[in-house]
Amino acid sequence: MNNIKNIRNGSLYFNEGNRKVERVLGPINTQRVWTKRHKQPARDTQIKELRLAEKNEVNNYLGIFPPLPTLPTLPKLPPLPKAV
Repeated sequence: MNNIKNIRNGSLYFNEGNRKVERVLGPINTQRVWTKRHKQPARDTQIKELRLAEKNEVNNYLGIFPPLPTLPTLPKLPPLPKAV
């Protein structure tokens, strides 16, 4: 990002400096914003290190993973023999 006006508070951005997704909390000045990760303290980040996070990065940050493929069903087995 080059301009503080393009940064939206509350949105998720990918920080190229630490290679992690962070939430923008608000501006500090024209060059820096407050960012935060889950269970981490807020920190100042230069806006030139931020880019809007892609969908897969957001899903990974939020813990949303694609569903696992369903396995084919096996045919039923015949019943076990009974003791006489």
